[in-house]
Amino acid sequence: MLSTVPRAAGVETPGAVGLPPPGRTATFLRARFACTDEEVLRAERKLLPNQVHPGIDPARPGNTCDSLQSRLSLSEPELKKVVLKIPPVLGCSYEANIAPSLAALQSRLSLSEPELKKVVLGLPQVLGYSYEANIAPSLAALQSRLLLSEPELKKVVLRLPSVLSYSYEANIAPTLAFMETAFHLAPDELRERVVAIPPLLGYSLEVRYRPRVTLASALGVVVSQQMLNPAAKYTDAEFMAWLRRKEQLGLTDEEWAALCLVPLVERGGIPPVFHLYPRLCLTLALTRYSVTSKLSCTNQSSSYCPPHLHCPHDCNTIAIQLRNI
Repeated sequence: MLSTVPRAAGVETPGAVGLPPPGRTATFLRARFACTDEEVLRAERKLLPNQVHPGIDPARPGNTCDSLQSRLSLSEPELKKVVLKIPPVLGCSYEANIAPSLAALQSRLSLSEPELKKVVLGLPQVLGYSYEANIAPSLAALQSRLLLSEPELKKVVLRLPSVLSYSYEANIAPTLAFMETAFHLAPDELRERVVAIPPLLGYSLEVRYRPRVTLASALGVVVSQQMLNPAAKYTDAEFMAWLRRKEQLGLTDEEWAALCLVPLVERGGIPPVFHLYPRLCLTLALTRYSVTSKLSCTNQSSSYCPPHLHCPHDCNTIAIQLRNI
């Protein structure tokens, strides 16, 4: 999934937003939600020191929870899920912070009560975002980029509430540009794909789309619109199996086994050799891998083999050869 950029929480008058000391907060969580010690510890780890103010009204967490539960018709388990996802909400004033933000979001997207509840349950962190500073500009940018109608924008948010947490400039815009170029999508086609499958916006450009397109190209696979779904939605194993059927280099079973043996990058599961040298590992390096080889490469200076790559050959020699291609 995509990285998110922290949003600015709504702000009241100075000193009015905050939580009681950790002991009091833990007591509240145990009493209200029967939280375990582990759940309390995880919640407290999400609180920043400047969110704790001993002078805060001890009744605030309870009042905030009651108001939020009533506003969204949340069950007790649903309310607990929201609070544990974003514990700082306990220190917010419902009237000054939460209610105006919910009203603005509901009005902007013409959400029904159940739809607003769905968005909050899908992304509890939205309760801490500033509508004016974060949500409104992101929605406007996405709508403008794809020329979405109001119903289409609403559909995207309902299918992918986490889109409200993505930075448009850092995440959404580069991903859309890459999809449009790499998969040869016209603007209308890009809009149709995103509206039909909003989770396409939730996959990372750098750990999924780009590495998989690079690997497919290295294997002689023509990257087209038909590859978008496999590149986005398939697991690593499924994608490699799909590539096996499509690859144009005529790899033997042994060579393919060797390729699959190369340690996969944790970010997306693509062999590091293809990240670095998408044209050639098959001709120079791939055949040098033994299916049973577990020799560890200790050459950390080579730009070819990262330290964790099991490498049964001389990295320096191969790196020089690769650079000369």
